[in-house]
This record gives sequence, C-alpha cells and structure tokens, in this order.
Amino acid sequence: MSVAQEAVGGIGRGGSDTAERIVTAALGAFAARGVEATSLDSVAAAIGIRKQTILYWFPSKEALLFAVIDRAVADLGEDLTAAVLDADRRLSAQLAAAVDATFRLGRTRPELLALVREVARVGPPALTHLGAALSPLLDVASSSIAAATPSVDQAEARLLLVEVGARVVGLATEAEMRDALGRPPGLSWLRRRRTALLDDLTNRLA
Repeated sequence: MSVAQEAVGGIGRGGSDTAERIVTAALGAFAARGVEATSLDSVAAAIGIRKQTILYWFPSKEALLFAVIDRAVADLGEDLTAAVLDADRRLSAQLAAAVDATFRLGRTRPELLALVREVARVGPPALTHLGAALSPLLDVASSSIAAATPSVDQAEARLLLVEVGARVVGLATEAEMRDALGRPPGLSWLRRRRTALLDDLTNRLA
C-alpha cells in the first residue's frame, strides 16, 4: 500500500484530522488552479499549517496528488455504483442512472469533475493512478450492466461507463465556457444534452 493510500485510508476511520484537512484543501486547489499552479506552501497556508506538516503525511506533492485522486474516486464511485446498482435492470435505466449520477455530482461536487479533467490534462503518472483507482469501481458497475444485458459484455460496459464520465466532464467544460461568455446553461440545455447522450449510447447498443 502506498503512503497516499495509507493516509487516505486513515481518514474518516480515526485517522488524522490534519491529513483530512490537507487532502480536502488540496482537492479544492488542484481543481480550481491546476496541479502545476498549486504549491505545497499555498495548501499549507490555506489551512494554517506549515509545509513540513504536509510532508509528514505526504512525502511529496505527487504523493499528495495521488491521495487527492483516491479521495475523489471514492466519492465519485460511491454515488455512481449506488446509482447503477439501485436502478432498474434494463440497460436504458442503468445508463440513465450512471449519466444522472455523474451530472448530479457535477452540480453538487463540481471540484470532483474538475479534478478528473485536470488529471487527464496532466497525464501520467497521475492519470495512470486515476485509472488504477477507478478500475475496481468500474468492475462493479460494469458487471451489473453486463448481467442485466446479455448482449453487452463487461468490457463493453466498462468502456461505456468511461465514455459517460468523459462526456459529462466535457459538458461541464462547455457549461463553464457558456457561463464565462454570459450565456449560462439552463435546464433546457441540460435536458437536451442528457437526452442526446443517452440516445447516442443506447443506439450504439441496439
């Protein structure tokens, strides 16, 4: 187990409140400013601790980034997996559940999707770590979809779930651009994008 996983594993189970505060602050900073633009000094200053305290829990900026990724994946995965497992066993219902759960997280926890987008931009080794962290969660959700739909195998279901996430992150970026241009997206825009995404995914499996 890595240092990052050990630190995150202790959070919320009697682990250090300081480590939890560090990861929370870093998640917000990486999502808002980007990885390169965020220093350990700025994270430390944001929560009133010394940089050396961060390095006690996370021996490098990369280790902290990995811990942040683990936290984000845990939060994303909990909602996504629960949505798919609780949905009607029809493929259309499970795809809708996955899409809606991701949209919901984009609305209630925008920093999570922003972090995923930033990690994709930064690339390896952070992107490799993200893929490894997502793998067990994708296994659970894709297994449920494949079991409900004999025509879809688990590998194809995994790819569909990855595409759902990628396209919703893309829509979140589009929404931010519209907002910056003074044309904020409304509910009708969101409904159209959701319908188009679900229709596309469903038609590909028809």
